[in-house]
Amino acid sequence: MDAPASVKTPRVKVKTRNPKELAQDELVMQTNSSSIMSKRSVERIYYPHEPHYFRYFVSKFQRRAPLINRGYHLRLHVIDLSVRRFLERPSDKTKVVINLGCGSDVLPWQCMTRYPDACRNTKFVDIDFPDLMMKKRTIVSNTPELSSVFAPLDTNAGEHVLLKSDMYSQIGCDLRKTTDVEQALSTIINISECTFMFVAEVSITYMETEGADGVIKWASSLSQAEFCLLEQILPDGADHPFAETMLSHFNKLKTPIKSVARYPTTESQDSRFKNLGWSDVEAISLWQAWTDDNWISASQRRALDHVEPFDEWEEFALFASHYCVVIARNSALGTVPTENTVADPTRQPRTVSPEIMFHPYSGIAGKRRFGATLEVRDELGEKVYANTFGLGTKARLKSCDVHAYDSSKSEIRMGSVGPSNRVCHAIVNRPHCGSLLVGGRTSPTIALRDCWLFSTEQSKWLPSDDLPIPLYRHAVAQLGQSNMTILIGGKSDGSTVFPGCLIHRPGFGWIECEMSEKSRSIYQPVFGAMLVSDGSELVPGTFTPRFRGFLAGGLREDGTIARRLLIWWLELPADGKPTIFFMPAMERASEEPQLSLCRFGASALHRQDGSVVVVGGIQHDGIVPRDEEVLAMKNPGASPFKSTINSRCALTLEGAPRPLLVGTSVASADPELLVIMGGGATCFSMGTYWNQGCYTLNLILMLGGSYSIEEQRSPFGFQRSIDIINQPLALKPDFNGYLGPQQPVSISEIPRIRVDTEDDFENIIKAGRPVVIEGSDLGPCVQMWSGAYLTEKVGPQRKVVVHEASSPKMDFNSKNFSYVTKDFDSFMSEVENGGKQYLRALSEEHPSDQPASLKSDFPTLASDFQLPPALEFVSRNEHSSVLRISGQVNMWLHYDVMANVYCQISGSKTLLLFPPSDVSSLSFGPGASSSSLDVLSFLPPSTHPHTAILSPGDILFLPPLWLHATAPITPSGVAVNVFFRSLESNSYAAGRDVYGNRDIAAYEKGRQDVARIANSFSKVPADVRGFYMRRLVDDLAGSING
Repeated sequence: MDAPASVKTPRVKVKTRNPKELAQDELVMQTNSSSIMSKRSVERIYYPHEPHYFRYFVSKFQRRAPLINRGYHLRLHVIDLSVRRFLERPSDKTKVVINLGCGSDVLPWQCMTRYPDACRNTKFVDIDFPDLMMKKRTIVSNTPELSSVFAPLDTNAGEHVLLKSDMYSQIGCDLRKTTDVEQALSTIINISECTFMFVAEVSITYMETEGADGVIKWASSLSQAEFCLLEQILPDGADHPFAETMLSHFNKLKTPIKSVARYPTTESQDSRFKNLGWSDVEAISLWQAWTDDNWISASQRRALDHVEPFDEWEEFALFASHYCVVIARNSALGTVPTENTVADPTRQPRTVSPEIMFHPYSGIAGKRRFGATLEVRDELGEKVYANTFGLGTKARLKSCDVHAYDSSKSEIRMGSVGPSNRVCHAIVNRPHCGSLLVGGRTSPTIALRDCWLFSTEQSKWLPSDDLPIPLYRHAVAQLGQSNMTILIGGKSDGSTVFPGCLIHRPGFGWIECEMSEKSRSIYQPVFGAMLVSDGSELVPGTFTPRFRGFLAGGLREDGTIARRLLIWWLELPADGKPTIFFMPAMERASEEPQLSLCRFGASALHRQDGSVVVVGGIQHDGIVPRDEEVLAMKNPGASPFKSTINSRCALTLEGAPRPLLVGTSVASADPELLVIMGGGATCFSMGTYWNQGCYTLNLILMLGGSYSIEEQRSPFGFQRSIDIINQPLALKPDFNGYLGPQQPVSISEIPRIRVDTEDDFENIIKAGRPVVIEGSDLGPCVQMWSGAYLTEKVGPQRKVVVHEASSPKMDFNSKNFSYVTKDFDSFMSEVENGGKQYLRALSEEHPSDQPASLKSDFPTLASDFQLPPALEFVSRNEHSSVLRISGQVNMWLHYDVMANVYCQISGSKTLLLFPPSDVSSLSFGPGASSSSLDVLSFLPPSTHPHTAILSPGDILFLPPLWLHATAPITPSGVAVNVFFRSLESNSYAAGRDVYGNRDIAAYEKGRQDVARIANSFSKVPADVRGFYMRRLVDDLAGSING
């Protein structure tokens, strides 16, 4: 069918592609593979109840990191909603959805699944390079789940049209050749009788910009049309650390993104489309789409927190701020108005250029993010600052980085024993009573409640009062000049925001504040807010102290930044509970310049002169622009209802890299110096940016003063790292009443890693050290295995043999538990009600003869669980797969002869492991694989314990013979424990081994040999027997390493 004469096609001259350009096209096509892998991860995790179509284009599933999953989910959601709106809009014409540079995208199948009624009278057209489309055609044609949706399919439809059906077609064509594209379209549809939706998701940006513009202009000429473009932008310039990392990533792949240079902002994208023939244009960043209920509702945002643990909010905002979505139409329909904040130039703070100094880090030294600042003094009384705990280049750190004046060479005293490592914690530096470390987390679902006091007098950590609930990303501040601390907000798990306020009073612990109904209607629970306490007074006519301050920003439970600046008062009556009151400090949510204070993850430094300095974070509309990276408020407490920002500045220093002010720690050194330590972020899938040094900023100009001519001190910089080991567990007397030496036992944390390939895992086996594997896909069991679900699938009346304990500390040797047969329903009810119950599933058919098998013993559950492909070695060499369900009981210290992977499905638990070389120190009887030693209460000296906390989705690799004990954190937990053979097959003892802990053949034979040797000395005197048997023991010991 020829194109109607009424359609005027703009002719875009396309030169012939030379070999180099063709090779470039091939590299662009390869970007499809990575994208589809990520979309497959989103499909499986975020849409478990839909048919999965990406699976047919991915050879092996790989679960992406939560940040990548959420970013791709947002991309897919925006495209899906745009197409859905087009499909549901009334029209008498045939609707055509054209996916430009579609790759292996499955948009047509998803639309047919989600909106079948809206897809009537619709045609879907996929267009991409011929080679790529031929591969897609083959997959679609040979996959019934794909081909049946649009059957019958014609695979000989004509030039460029590789596949055709009534509702779906594929065109293999270079998009730059718009004449060829239109000609191919005209064989499928009557262009003049159609209305079009063009989708270009990060595709035409790889083309030369003139070619991409030609495609956009050509699309605007086709009858009634809409265009949905999603691609990268540079909202704060190409030198922004995220932008720099992003551009470098694509350049390294030799697939540079090209449109972004000419159209770096949403404003320029708006002008681009209007200049290319589109009359109605809306261009917003993905972060603006995320925060707009017209794109994704608050309930939808909240629901995502239940899909998988997530706390990479700053990094998510950085990603979403560097991508835009453009919705354009060549005929006006009326767009949803978006809120535009127009700044009043008469109220803008001064922009200043203060003195900045930079002290570079060397190697990985100093590189940490999401730590907290601890103020200490050296032997000369000079202030130094320790960036404490946080995330390092590979894992959470059990140390602090000490920063001081470069000239400071004196020693710093800091005890080596203290809190466990963590991130997203807070430290309140109180000059007169030490610094208080509060809460934090290990993972988004595991918050911590412990608090620690760093005593400046003793220069060591001391345990303090625990929080009433575990919290992370809470806001804390010293109450005025008192010894008390105020805490507002924070998260207690992956989805719950703490709605209240606490104060800590030394000697009384943490006390929850009362809040009036009016204040509750004003204050929206947030986490990651900025909290400042800037004054105190007495309530008029009383002796009741009243403290005041302000709370700014923070993230709400729905994942958007609170655009509120609140004034608060806290009254502390002597005979009652503390009460807090809130009041808005801004008349309107869009009031400037206070709105720029509404940030998440920023640092607020309240200085001795009453001024407040705000550093970094993210803002309500995305990244913090360069000129507002640092804000200064001069004595806001003097007029709390009219708090204004006096000045702002960028951290720009010639010759120094631009910092990324996310995850930084700040301190006030001397009256006028601001020190910024550490920081950086994971830049989506494109790499990690680490700040390259410590920045020192002179605040005099920002606070309205002027420089005096004085000798300048050297800049602050990294001095050294100090390791901090966990507080040792208290030692108790052993069985002979001997207390043992009182030296602390150092506990090592088991490293947490990602494993992507079979080679990665086999290298772990060879290393013989335990690791926690995170970010793997164990199947839908992690989301589905609730108590009710398990009971339904297993069967309420199914009989199971469980350990029923009289004590929370089970002991195999003393048998302080009974083996009891129960209905599964009764067992689960007792577990969920706090019962001391434990199920270690056995073979259903032959419990005394055969190992357990999840597939055979619980076939209705087996399909919910899978080992990730990288653990194929485990599957090939599997001995048994054991379902474990635990209540409030500890598992005794024991070892397993076979290696195993312990897959935590629900709940959390602590594991304590010891290397095989510690066996002689842990009270194992001859030939016994279990010990009665309660290592969870005390640690024997001269041992080398390792610890880990397992959360849902975590996999612990446990090498052979590593001794271990477990304790629950949550009321109940479910796990699948897969044992496998990692040694040569002839190493294992022949015969029955139900539990995977029968000692190896050489040991069993060796024990028999020992008995014969001992018997051979039976006829000689005891002293002679003892002499020679000790010599034999020495000979045997000497051969251990031989």
